[in-house]
Amino acid sequence: MNDIHPAQALDAELSAIVTARAASNSPPPFSGTPEQARERMRLAVMTARQRVAMPVVGAVEDAVAVDIVRGATRHVPVRIYRPQDTPMPLPTTVFFHGGGFVLGSVELMDDIARKLCRDTHTVVVSVDYRLAPEHPFPAAHDDALAAVRWVIRHVDHLGGDASRIAVAGESAGANLATSTAWELRGADRRLAAQLLVVPGVDMARDVARIEATRTDFPMLSTNDLREIARLYMGAAKARATECPPSPLRAADLAGMPPALVAVAGHDPLHDEGIAYAKRLESDGVPVELFLFEDMFHTFFGLFEASASARRASDAICHAFAAWIDRHALPAT
Repeated sequence: MNDIHPAQALDAELSAIVTARAASNSPPPFSGTPEQARERMRLAVMTARQRVAMPVVGAVEDAVAVDIVRGATRHVPVRIYRPQDTPMPLPTTVFFHGGGFVLGSVELMDDIARKLCRDTHTVVVSVDYRLAPEHPFPAAHDDALAAVRWVIRHVDHLGGDASRIAVAGESAGANLATSTAWELRGADRRLAAQLLVVPGVDMARDVARIEATRTDFPMLSTNDLREIARLYMGAAKARATECPPSPLRAADLAGMPPALVAVAGHDPLHDEGIAYAKRLESDGVPVELFLFEDMFHTFFGLFEASASARRASDAICHAFAAWIDRHALPAT
């Protein structure tokens, strides 16, 4: 595991985004109705997207993943990305977007999935899981599990390599990625690796403890964490200490796929991500930890807004490509 470095000042280009957001008096991301919050996010993403070219991939295809979870058949929309000029079969990465289980979609995170595909040279299957509060826990987790099982069964058709199937996610998506990996421990066809970017892995986290240390987190506040837990857990809040939805609280993480974990310095989930990497390592799981101390929570999708965020994203993608190959499963 890499050494942990002291916190650095926020990257200047990201700081300018924070200043502009404050000047615009933008409401908190989860305020208002879910529909209002999602529309604000959609407008912000689409407005920014008009100014830049999208990462280029070889092909994009929409499909529906179908699997039975908890006795019910799940139909989960997915978007499949294949890189340019790369011979098959390829590693396959199942990607889960961020958004606190409430916001985001395959379409809004299209740029992140495209860059992940292009820079890791993997087939990327981006999952459009159901969102809270309309679909509280465990809906998103059930969709994630269904999608990964479907990918495992259809990896040959997807152009993938069964020995190199990985999961990846950002924030809430990292929770879904690693929770699914935990559920699939011991399965006949296992996962080779997992990528967890700014993971939120404890739905019973002590937000007051975070606030006692610091409260000035841009782009994801401690109050946002409370709202995410409230909206996602709903009537199941008593289950917040279970795994899922809280992999950090799992009794045993042995047998999990090797993990690459990326953490941001100006993020209320900073310590949580580090704690999870240490838990994985202590349970015998190979771990590589990246700390980007000058980044805030949402840096992974801001590679066009900040040169430093682009370098961080590039480093993560290139390391993950090598990580999947290094931990490919033995041929069966």
